[in-house]
Formats: sequence, structure tokens, C-alpha cells
Amino acid sequence: RIVRFVPHSSDRLDKSSWSGDIDAAVNRWTDWHTDKIFDSDDERIKKLIVPFSRFYCDTERLIADPMESIGQGIAYTRIEGCTRELSVQQKEEIHKAYSDIHEQLEALAESGSLIIDCHSFPSDLAPDTDICVGFNDDDSYPSDEIINIVVEHFKTAGFKVGVNDPYSNAMRVKASIPTFMIEFNKASYLASDEKTQGNDIENINEVLNELYRKLLKI
Repeated sequence: RIVRFVPHSSDRLDKSSWSGDIDAAVNRWTDWHTDKIFDSDDERIKKLIVPFSRFYCDTERLIADPMESIGQGIAYTRIEGCTRELSVQQKEEIHKAYSDIHEQLEALAESGSLIIDCHSFPSDLAPDTDICVGFNDDDSYPSDEIINIVVEHFKTAGFKVGVNDPYSNAMRVKASIPTFMIEFNKASYLASDEKTQGNDIENINEVLNELYRKLLKI
């Protein structure tokens, strides 16, 4: 079965804990509507949508993540000129939320599963790329066959595809559970503000569901 992990679609957080223009950072780095474009009614396709903002807790980060050094680990404390101070209790709550999400993902990712890490990116980061397909260079690499199917599927649908560009790697859980990432350029499915739902969401969702059906046949 397929497990869709959607970590950054929510903007739910206590903005009062931040100083600076946190709204601008939230607008830019929230993966707006990815919970919708990756959706599926197929019972073989499970989902885990993180219900809070990455600016509360970033479930994509690692324990002792190198990004901690710039205040962007599991519990962000700095982003684009904005800062927040966290008490010991707040940090414990954030790490508890992180652990809960990872436990849920591991429970879904049983043997035989394929994890798809579902994202989007601001268009100015790679204006000539519609979709980025990323993966890890370790035992979570799905296979050449799967990556080729994914890349060719999107190319056939008319998208310009980057492989591990502008982003690489993907969320991984248990050893040997294959995983890869799909990142949509926000300009490909959002309005010009890169936040409001665009007209192509239904078409893109159908392209994704066609891909799911191909992958489930492997």
C-alpha cells in the first residue's frame, strides 16, 4: 500500500510566541493545499496529515538535526528575521508532538508499504521546474524502476521534472521501507499569490491518482 505523508500543509500555530513578521514566513513556507492535491479515496492509499504548522514543530527534522545550529530544527526558534523563545516545558511539548507523529507514521508504514513525502516549494527557488522528485541514498531508496515510473509519468503529463533538485531526500521511518518525495512548484497549482487554491488542483490530483494506480501494480 501507499502511505502519503503531508507534513507542512497546516498553518496552525500560536503566532504570538513569535516576534517579527512570522505571517510572511508562514505564507512562504507552508505547503498550501498539499493535503488536497495528494488526496485519494482508494482504501489502499493511507494518509498522515500533520495537523500543526512546521513553525510549531517540524516533523521532517531529525533528532539532533544539523539545522538546530541555525534555529531550524524540530522546534524552530529563528526564521527569516523572526525569533521565538521557548521554555523547557514548551520544548518538551513540541518534542512530544514530534514523537506522536512519528509513531503514527511508523504504524502506517508496515512491510510492503511505499511512503510518498508530499510537499510544495516557492516558485522562485526553481522557476523552470514544475515537480521535484527526491529520494535518499540509503536503504530507503525505492528502486530505479519506481523512480523512473514517477519521473516519466509526470513528464508524459507535461510537467518539467527535477530529480533531487531543488530539494533532495525524503522522510524515512523504519529501515527498508521505501520512500520518495514529490514537491510541486507552487506556481503549478496555486494562484499568483502562491497561497490561494488555483484552477488546476483537480487536474493535478487526477494525475497523482493515476500515478498511485501505476505504483500499486508493481
